[in-house]
Amino acid sequence: MSIEVYAPTVVLIVTLARTQFGSVVFAPRYAAIWNTIRKLVTPILQRAIYQTAFPNVQIENQALKEEYVGVVDLTAQELIMRVDGERDAEIPLLSGFKTDWDGNKESGTAVWYTGKQPVGFPKWLKPYQVHFFMFRVGGKTRVCAHFEANPWRPDLWADHLLKGDSYSPPKGVQRMKRALKDADVPLHNLELEV
Repeated sequence: MSIEVYAPTVVLIVTLARTQFGSVVFAPRYAAIWNTIRKLVTPILQRAIYQTAFPNVQIENQALKEEYVGVVDLTAQELIMRVDGERDAEIPLLSGFKTDWDGNKESGTAVWYTGKQPVGFPKWLKPYQVHFFMFRVGGKTRVCAHFEANPWRPDLWADHLLKGDSYSPPKGVQRMKRALKDADVPLHNLELEV
């Protein structure tokens, strides 16, 4: 199957799953399972994409130092569950798989939605999201985040994919720090060691 058929098929299946089974499929309690699957499948998909008409599409990408929030004593799974208790987090299955500036592979990722909810629509159609992602470093978890447009909104796809006007690492870092405070998760090493 070519990527021209495969990619839209995957997006359609995930969108249908989002609509029908979203509360189960994207549930934070499955973060460890989904992250393992993403870790294994992403490199294969990236190689397949490079061999197609879409060689510039990146599903493997780098975390930026400006997205750095701090270090916590929890695992990614534990952190996602704690944030979920405060912000109603979920797992973004179509999110790119990140590597940090030290070469560490992502150990978990999640989002929560923010902004004015369209009347009569589910909360996952709010216009923005805070995307946070973690890396296991020396027995602790490095947390990074950014604010961006919600990719589930067709009117905001371009802004999300092109890191348009809504994309803001500082805003995401600030909101993530507030969420961690609300969840009683202490941050350590707030100064980034370069």
